[in-house]
Amino acid sequence: MQAPCPCFRDFSGAETKNRPMSSRSRTDAASCREECAPPWRCGVVILNYNGSQDTIACLESLLRGSTLPSWVVIVDNASTDGSPEHLQQWAASATGQRMPEVGEAAPAPPPGSLVLLRARQNRGYAAGNNLALRLLMAWGADAVWLLNNDVVVDANALGAMLRRLFAKPRPGLCGARVYYMGTDRVQCRAGGSVSQWTALATLDGYGFSTRRALDESAEVVEARLDFIYGASVMASRNFVQTVGLMDERYFLYCEEQDWAYSARGRFDLAYAADAVVWHKEGGSTGHSWRQVNARALLLLARSRILLTWKHKPQALPTVCLSIVFAAARMAWRRLVSRPVRF
Repeated sequence: MQAPCPCFRDFSGAETKNRPMSSRSRTDAASCREECAPPWRCGVVILNYNGSQDTIACLESLLRGSTLPSWVVIVDNASTDGSPEHLQQWAASATGQRMPEVGEAAPAPPPGSLVLLRARQNRGYAAGNNLALRLLMAWGADAVWLLNNDVVVDANALGAMLRRLFAKPRPGLCGARVYYMGTDRVQCRAGGSVSQWTALATLDGYGFSTRRALDESAEVVEARLDFIYGASVMASRNFVQTVGLMDERYFLYCEEQDWAYSARGRFDLAYAADAVVWHKEGGSTGHSWRQVNARALLLLARSRILLTWKHKPQALPTVCLSIVFAAARMAWRRLVSRPVRF
């Protein structure tokens, strides 16, 4: 793989040899690291479950970035398809060596390291990410970027998100401009809002063209946000230490909404409009707008009920009614053989 500058380090932390220079002249690796290093130490977390090919595509886009993370932690969530071995084969092919595997209480590796952490069992999105969050907090990360494994990031995304996050008076969470993979159709601008009476989320900018998505300033978008979309969410160190880790009772869905709700009034939600991420959608969860996955819908209903019970219990009757109505509507459409759309 091509690296943007010679300060890119291999997975053991040693300086990689024979890497091409960037367009900016460098006389030695030490001066390159000093100039290229962002002022914040950011760790990236990629949660993998039976999706090594998507994870590799995500990694390759990340490592082509103009700003490189301090650490990258791949959490394999007890995959059953040989994903850890596939990832190790990719690492060996790309660099000539295996990725170091770390435990849940491992000491900090050298900056620039990419490591693999194997979860003992798949306990869901929140629990898997929390394994890496604990490590990165112990390693001294100033920010953590959680990425779905089915995303590809623009070369400038990491730097843009760090700058926007720490430009806020109370740095909390930051999101990107997310597109559906292979299209110019926006999935969301940073995140979205949630109906307090149905717990249904609306993604900000959903379906917009690029031109329309950029019509409003980041500040206008931020004023509407209730949460940052979980496919690409960056959290500050202070946010994680103050609010805590993700609630592991959510196996899938609504974890990012719960995280943001728990921080209301204490931290800012940011939108980095110049940070671009492409999302395959459904690659990591099995649920997309193109098809219905019954298990994913059941998990979504459970998470909506838990979110409401925690943050607005008075809305539980209407939330439950909306879930029953949606289930009845889906059943009816299937009976009459009409396609279900989301």
